[in-house]
Amino acid sequence: MTARRDLTAAIVMLITTLIFFLAAQEIEDDPFGVGMQPYVFPLAILYIMGALTLISLAGSAMRFRSETAPSEKSNELQIFVFWVLPMAAIAFFYLGLINLFQYLLPTMLALSASLAIFGNRGIKWLIVIPVIAAIFYYVIFFGVFRLLEPTGMLLEYDNYDLFGPMQKFLRV
Repeated sequence: MTARRDLTAAIVMLITTLIFFLAAQEIEDDPFGVGMQPYVFPLAILYIMGALTLISLAGSAMRFRSETAPSEKSNELQIFVFWVLPMAAIAFFYLGLINLFQYLLPTMLALSASLAIFGNRGIKWLIVIPVIAAIFYYVIFFGVFRLLEPTGMLLEYDNYDLFGPMQKFLRV
């Protein structure tokens, strides 16, 4: 990958991290919660992402200044059409599906579609891994960290009913 592509990727990651950081600022305190508040883990991850992105940005900027000319023929349009557009479509569909079905089902579908784009095939890659990963993330963020999710328009369930006993047991 050329230094120009590294620099572009680092800038995109920095913008993405800033957007998520601003969104994480909206996570409210749980006035009755004990232990770690719901916003602590996302902010910690964003600080780490920000630091790594700034390191990547600095390294690629230095390589970009010393690079004279691109050494390979550019096929950026092909990359854009076959990789970037499908991933952007998955992201937009994911956000729309979250409004309809809440978090769990859209996460499974988006992960399965992402894995398919990158060439993964078979039941294990397209069904088993997305189901296990989505359930794992759902339990961690909505069960342990007590994040609240908006109700879906077509499918609605309360995660307190699912995780209330576990939260009482863990005293979170």
